[in-house]
Amino acid sequence: MELDLAHVEERESFLFDERFELLSVEGSTMQCQASVTVDVTRAGSRYLLRAAIDCSIRAECGKCLEPFDLRIETGFDLVFQGGENVEIPEGLEEDDFIVLGQENAYCYDIFPRSREAVVLDLPIGYLCSEDCSGICPGCGENLNKADCTCNKTKSDPRWSPLKKLLNEQDDK
Repeated sequence: MELDLAHVEERESFLFDERFELLSVEGSTMQCQASVTVDVTRAGSRYLLRAAIDCSIRAECGKCLEPFDLRIETGFDLVFQGGENVEIPEGLEEDDFIVLGQENAYCYDIFPRSREAVVLDLPIGYLCSEDCSGICPGCGENLNKADCTCNKTKSDPRWSPLKKLLNEQDDK
């Protein structure tokens, strides 16, 4: 995902497709397929880079444990400035402003920024759908595919003192 800014006249677009791995919260690896569209606009010795990222990550649902494709759309902006003794314009973060040196320093690899943007947009938990029913804690059946056959009336014995209090309250 290397850009050569030295050859950008006024405006140019680039398209990159990249496959890489990400670590899940549990520590397992997830495959990510990303398409990065980059628009570069040049104004004198300044370059504005806008990147739009569309990626698909093979993840595992946190409720039903089934694999699914998680889609993330994100992006980032960067400003490149050629020359020496350049000051960061007001309103820009230091990380989003890059000073270019000599002619050979006009090459920039956007892969680390693209990967970072995807990681920052990852949800805390992965769900295959908003209405995922998960798995039955009793028999382990995936409730999205079938109903479980275990006894649903059985309850945790630790709740019995509370049930006793509720029953006494109802009797009054």
